[in-house]
This record gives sequence, C-alpha cells and structure tokens, in this order.
Amino acid sequence: MSFFQFKDFSIRQAYAPLKVSTDAILLGASVTLKCPAQKILDVGTGNGVIALLLASRFDQAQITGIDPDEGAFIDAQYNFVHSKYAARLNAIKRAIHEMPLEPHFDTVVCNPPFFIDDLQAQKIADIQAKHLSPVSYYKMIEELSLRCQNDGQIWLILPHTLAKETQIFLSKLEWFCVKELRFHANPLKLNKRWVLCFQKVKLKCQQTDHFIRDEKGAYHADYRQLAGSFHDREI
Repeated sequence: MSFFQFKDFSIRQAYAPLKVSTDAILLGASVTLKCPAQKILDVGTGNGVIALLLASRFDQAQITGIDPDEGAFIDAQYNFVHSKYAARLNAIKRAIHEMPLEPHFDTVVCNPPFFIDDLQAQKIADIQAKHLSPVSYYKMIEELSLRCQNDGQIWLILPHTLAKETQIFLSKLEWFCVKELRFHANPLKLNKRWVLCFQKVKLKCQQTDHFIRDEKGAYHADYRQLAGSFHDREI
C-alpha cells in the first residue's frame, strides 16, 4: 500500500486519484492565517495532505476537508483519524456546491483541477481530479467564495496564466488578490505555480518570487526554508 511519509504524519494514498504533489506541499506551507483559532475549509482535499499540513502548522485551527470522490474520501478519513491532529480534522464526502452556505469558514483553501480545455486523461477518476470545463471551474471558484467569511481569506494554487484569469474573475465578485507567491521550477523554468491569497479588501498585492530547485536539480534554499521542516528527512 502506498504511503508518503512526512516528519509529523503519514499519508496513505491507496484510493485517492492523485498522489502527494509538490503543488499540495507548496499551498499547505504557504498559507498564513489572520488569527490562530480558525475554521478552515479544504476544498477537494484528496488524500488530505493540505489539511494535515495546515493542522501541523496551526495548532488551534479546525479543518474540514471535502471531496466528492469516494477514494479520496476514504484516504483522507483514514489519514485524519490516524494523525495526532484527529480531533481537529473532519473529512466529508461532498462537492463544494453541496455544502451549506452557513456557517461560513474563516479561510478556504483549494488546489483545484486546472487542466481546463486540455487533453483529457483516460481514466474517469483522473478526469474528475485533474480536468474541468471553464464553466465548471469558475462555478467552483464562485461556490467556494460563497463559503468564506467576508473578512476571511481564499487561498489557491494555479498555473500563472489561469492565476491571472482567476484574479480578474474573483475581482468581479469583490475578492481581491493581496498576496501572489510565484514559484519557479528552477532559475531557467519560471512560473511553475502561483499561490494566491484573496480578501474582500482592495490592497496592493504583495508579490514574491521563490525557487523550488536550483540549476543542478537540488532543492533550492527557498523551498527548504518554506517546506523543508515538513519532510521526514533532510532535503
């Protein structure tokens, strides 16, 4: 059975369509909270890795991970129950549009399917996990914004082109990008992923650049500083 080991918890990924990814680690390591005791919603939790990273970082946060996929729900539930954060984690087999509009969450995080209008994966589970039509994608973004407190935050990780388009879309809903963390695969391959934070306050967006690996393929100091402490060995 497939497991991914972190320093403080392990991820069983036997049934979820997607395995632990760098994207999930980047998002889980990048989120900041306005206050420690928050209710967090992890939309499309998959195997639960983002929720567990957040639980390990914020010891007062209550985190709900939702996913409509049966395999993802089974893995997330198992991983939550078998972690030392079990009392603060809850897995629900549900899509975002099935969630009640009340009560709102203080922070909503999402590593969404973003291969929009791209070549479809062959397996049905992969299609559902990785691909959305444009209409479905933006509907999902709107739905998650409706579950967030007006004074809360929305955190997303996206390819940079879609990140720009999503900023425009959310600005029309009066959610404005206040943080833009640009992650580069290495100094020669820029803009692998952007982590974005949105609030209902129009502020100057803070833009920062970070590298995942260096020219030789080793983990860059940026990545080690951000996420190295979560790994179960020195990287």
